[in-house]
Amino acid sequence: MAKIISQGTFDSVVLENVREFDMPLEEAINDAVKEFESQGVLLGIIVKNMRLNEDKTSVIHDILIALNKLRCGAEGSPVLEDIKEPLAMFSIQCKVSVAHRVLANNHGAYEVLLKLLKNVQRDPAMLGPSLKAMVTLTESNPDILTDEGIEFLVQLIEEWKCRSDDPTIPEYLACWSIESCVKHEDNRQNLVAAGALSSLVSLLHANKSNSRVIKTTCKALRAYTLDDDIRQEFGKAHEHARILVEEYSMISVCLEMLKDWLHESDTASELLYLVGKLCVRAEYCQEAVNHGALAAINDVLLSFPNHPILNKQTISLLKAMVGNDKVKEEAMKSGIGQLVIAAMINHQSIPSVCEEGCGALSMLSLRVPAHAKQLVQAGGGQAVIQAMKTHPQNKQVQKLGCMAIRNMASRTQENRQLFVEYGAEEVIQTALKNHGDAVKDMAKAALRDLALKVELVEQWRGTGHEISR
Repeated sequence: MAKIISQGTFDSVVLENVREFDMPLEEAINDAVKEFESQGVLLGIIVKNMRLNEDKTSVIHDILIALNKLRCGAEGSPVLEDIKEPLAMFSIQCKVSVAHRVLANNHGAYEVLLKLLKNVQRDPAMLGPSLKAMVTLTESNPDILTDEGIEFLVQLIEEWKCRSDDPTIPEYLACWSIESCVKHEDNRQNLVAAGALSSLVSLLHANKSNSRVIKTTCKALRAYTLDDDIRQEFGKAHEHARILVEEYSMISVCLEMLKDWLHESDTASELLYLVGKLCVRAEYCQEAVNHGALAAINDVLLSFPNHPILNKQTISLLKAMVGNDKVKEEAMKSGIGQLVIAAMINHQSIPSVCEEGCGALSMLSLRVPAHAKQLVQAGGGQAVIQAMKTHPQNKQVQKLGCMAIRNMASRTQENRQLFVEYGAEEVIQTALKNHGDAVKDMAKAALRDLALKVELVEQWRGTGHEISR
């Protein structure tokens, strides 16, 4: 069983190495690390960069020095000159590692910052850097959020959604929401119950001309559609997506905003990404089409062929939408398949574009032989094979590539022969060799439907015996 120690224990050993064995500080730290690791101690949340006071009698952590200064400001009536430098230092130190954030929080950093935020909430000059400090403390550390913090976060978003005193403040508020939600289902549900979705949607509406706020708010809303907390058996990602679509019309809102931001690839990408995360039902996919999603996808792929991130998010949205068979039919009639293939060829070296492209071609050809034949004739088969050859170590490219091969070949004899000519067997076998169980099912299914040699394992065989009663 793994052992853990406190920061104080580690610091005392470092100090002992310096004072008793006359080691330089760096050597003392390295020796302490080796000693504890040899004993099976986990040091993942131990801060290993530190300094000593002048007479070498104690260890100093800069993040705690900054925190103590902030504590004084939180207790009284802070002024910018007193807290500006400590806030900057605290944020810098929090960015160094999770261990720094854990150390700070073990010394009451969350409570100090929350109190400070409440003291400075009417002063934009102090509120901005204070929010930045809270965001950095919460990064990969969402367990610290409390009910009091949830209530205050939603209150601040409501207060600042229409204010233009400092455009960075709405951005930091959205970032605080993001860091609190990622990999934390309880926080997501508690924030929704407190009205966070309504507040964030209002924030988006009020900042349609601010690209930074749009991007961050889209990320914040998207965080509520995640199901990434392994500690929870069931989440409410689907329900949160439903609320955003049915109660706040976010699919139509994002697609309408997209028209004004096609000139800026990063902003357009985030809007498309959010729409893709909301297309979780067939009727939502159709709603996206009704509001011009297919036309928007065609426009983006035609107008911005050299923007890989934008192409990736656009194809990702398409992949989500064509789960609806009616949308799939409309998409193929629009010629969108050829544009996806062109994007894959153009961005052959970008694994994320290849991954989404393989997924989209797989969905477009699923159970529709006419689509499969059309896509292969347009070069889809060769694009998938080339993507797999270019990114042999990328598990998702290999898995989705195998799926695409299978769907494009399974019901079309002509396509099977073409894939064999393209060298599909070699790339599939390479995928199996490199990734094993992670791609096994898709790879073997592809080999089987290409009528190639494959070893299939019979998982269960009925014995013919009656069930004993």
